[in-house]
Amino acid sequence: MIQKLSICSYRSDTFPLSYGENTIVVSEKNIGKCRGCMRCRILKQCVSYMDDAQQCIPVVAEAEHLDLYLQPGGVIQRLLDRILYALDGRGKTFTLHIEDNTEAEYVRRLLTWAKYREVQ
Repeated sequence: MIQKLSICSYRSDTFPLSYGENTIVVSEKNIGKCRGCMRCRILKQCVSYMDDAQQCIPVVAEAEHLDLYLQPGGVIQRLLDRILYALDGRGKTFTLHIEDNTEAEYVRRLLTWAKYREVQ
């Protein structure tokens, strides 16, 4: 069980973040855009791509808390769109660390919809 998983847009000195095995750096992954076919709702997996998003699913699903570092020009939204069907946040929490990022409200609504609870 992973207590806390950090997800950041890219490596940066802006946030005090130690990059370890419990960190996903989205810019270092090959993650295609969601095509919106919604087949994942039935099949419980994305059939559009076989890319790095598939490797992130078990790690995100196992984490009790998501620590999201939203940086300018980041693509965290792309990752979350692709693994949304795997997010079962019952009893799980998230924290947003925002640095001038326009996708913050979208990410907040997405995780709240997936039954994650925001904590500061």
